[in-house]
Amino acid sequence: MMQVLPIGTLRALALLAAGLMSQAAAAHNPRPEILAPGWGILSYEAPTPGTYRLPPIMEAVDGRVLRADGTPASLFDLMGDRFVLLSFVYTRCNDVNGCPLAKAVFHLVRSRLEERPDLAGATRLVSMSFDPDNDTPEVMRAYGPQKNDGNVEWALLTTRERPDLAPILDGYGQHTLREYDHDGEYTGEFAHLLRVFLIDRKRRVRNIYSAGFLHPDILMNDLETLRLESDSGSS
Repeated sequence: MMQVLPIGTLRALALLAAGLMSQAAAAHNPRPEILAPGWGILSYEAPTPGTYRLPPIMEAVDGRVLRADGTPASLFDLMGDRFVLLSFVYTRCNDVNGCPLAKAVFHLVRSRLEERPDLAGATRLVSMSFDPDNDTPEVMRAYGPQKNDGNVEWALLTTRERPDLAPILDGYGQHTLREYDHDGEYTGEFAHLLRVFLIDRKRRVRNIYSAGFLHPDILMNDLETLRLESDSGSS
């Protein structure tokens, strides 16, 4: 009998296929675009979970946010007592190694977590927009998975206004800069560095991933490492 894959998995596979096709096309391009490792197969074997440590980097930061249904919440309340992967994005990003990469990797991580109920129930994915003028709760709702009917929760967040957003971005060191054309008109795009944060149950940042290290193999091993640490009582 043919197995029907979840929509989120199919979307992630399509994004991954698109990345691999871009890599193939780049081989024939005299000025190829270098794709981040997360678009393909990891070129090396990630360290075995539990064989390394992830020392705390800094304290996580709270803030006032809006859920995808428009209801207010605090970022810490949404983190709860879970391990959290937090990405800052904006939905109009067209940098293949920026927000689209974070979204694709989250889809792949979500699919893998569905096969690990013990880890899935302890993890939450969070994508938060730094473009509240455009990324309303309705826009964020359409940006993420259309159903949260599995074991893995994926929260899509924005803020009511920029004063709510600023202290969150400052606290995580997520800097963004609006881009303008030659006439001084805002283009709707941002200059920013992709950063994804791994946060433990004590709300401490344990890893920060840039485009060069944002790969589902690495994220899954880091989550498992935190789970083993937590189970041993050493966290």
